Amino acid sequence: MEEKVFNKYLVSLTKIVSIYCFFFVLLKSLAIIRGAWMVPNIILAVPFVLLGIATAYVVFFKKYNWLLAILGALLIVVVRYYEVDLVFYLQENYSSN
Repeated sequence: MEEKVFNKYLVSLTKIVSIYCFFFVLLKSLAIIRGAWMVPNIILAVPFVLLGIATAYVVFFKKYNWLLAILGALLIVVVRYYEVDLVFYLQENYSSN
């Protein structure tokens, strides 16, 4: 019984990561459309596209994995914390302007 409850947390965390990836990519796309810097926003969106595809695959085929869920949550936390600094760094170093 306890394992079943523990797996509910895994399923919930994986679904949250998957949904967050979708919205993050959507927000970055809208930011680019509204005139934000293209290069850093695309670079920041690419890992979330890949993570979103991976977590959607996991949810669709019900092959849940703690490693993917935890690494996805950590990626979300780190990128959200350093997002502004990352955008400026990527714009300075990788943009052609």
